[in-house]
Amino acid sequence: MSRTQFGSLTAEPGQRRHGWVSVPGVEPPWELPAVVCRGRVSGPTLAITAGIHAAEYPGIAAAARLAREVDPAQLRGTLIIIPLVNSPGFYERSIYTNPRDGKNINRTFPGDAHGTVAQQVTHFLTTQLITGADAYVDLHGGDLIEALVPFAIYLRTGRPEVDDTSQALADAYGLDYVLAASPDTVRGSSYTAAARLGIPAIIAEVGQQGVCDPHSVSRHLSGLRRVLGHLGMLESDPAPIARPVRLSRFEWMYADTAATYYPVVAAGDIVRSNQVIGELRDVFGEVLQTLRAPAGGPVLFLVTALAVKKGDPLLGIGVAE
Repeated sequence: MSRTQFGSLTAEPGQRRHGWVSVPGVEPPWELPAVVCRGRVSGPTLAITAGIHAAEYPGIAAAARLAREVDPAQLRGTLIIIPLVNSPGFYERSIYTNPRDGKNINRTFPGDAHGTVAQQVTHFLTTQLITGADAYVDLHGGDLIEALVPFAIYLRTGRPEVDDTSQALADAYGLDYVLAASPDTVRGSSYTAAARLGIPAIIAEVGQQGVCDPHSVSRHLSGLRRVLGHLGMLESDPAPIARPVRLSRFEWMYADTAATYYPVVAAGDIVRSNQVIGELRDVFGEVLQTLRAPAGGPVLFLVTALAVKKGDPLLGIGVAE
């Protein structure tokens, strides 16, 4: 049976309930704002999270807005929304990580009930939200120091019943690019954990650089409504959308040393393999490293900070094969 509650938060058919749900065992308490919207007619359950990265604002705003706008009387099935997972990091304007244990929450799925704080949070989300859902959408975007072009990503598990639905969800979102990540993709992300549990899942990336602009919020919101329509949970008559550009691999570049970063490409640019994409320099301006693209394809995201530490991401390129 599809999930109809999140932790202790429940709703009767035709009802919307909201409240704070505490992650068990975490002190001081880690509270998750949650909304359960249950239709009068039974149907699928869609789980939505946002704010795993606390400064990726358009997804947070869109999730909160969807939770208020969906009418339970018009809904078939159950919609469970967590608009802000990284609540401790929100007012700290944390980049990438959470302030409790310094971990990137989206590298700790499916979590561990006895692990670090981040692992306890993701274990709770995995067992109390994702498991039992019929589909899962995690909203992201460019962090405070990231420029980004909109794209969706899903995991190729090798199970057609999961992969076909995940791809359909990604396509329905209506973004520029859809990346089908390979089965050997690094573990720890929300969508990969869900897919490996047999739950069709996507990450939708819209917005950039900590700006909560109306266009990005609306693009997330329209994508979510398209997903609800695709699942048969809401009546929808979406405008035709262009077929996305399909990508099959994500090539990231990382800083080899602490330095200042001078990219010469922008998010959305199409680069060639081995093309110069920027330089790392010391604080006196001496070139430490000329950076070359590891593969050809669109620059899906680009770090915009001058200062980078060793191991920091610099950019990500989507590769079509």
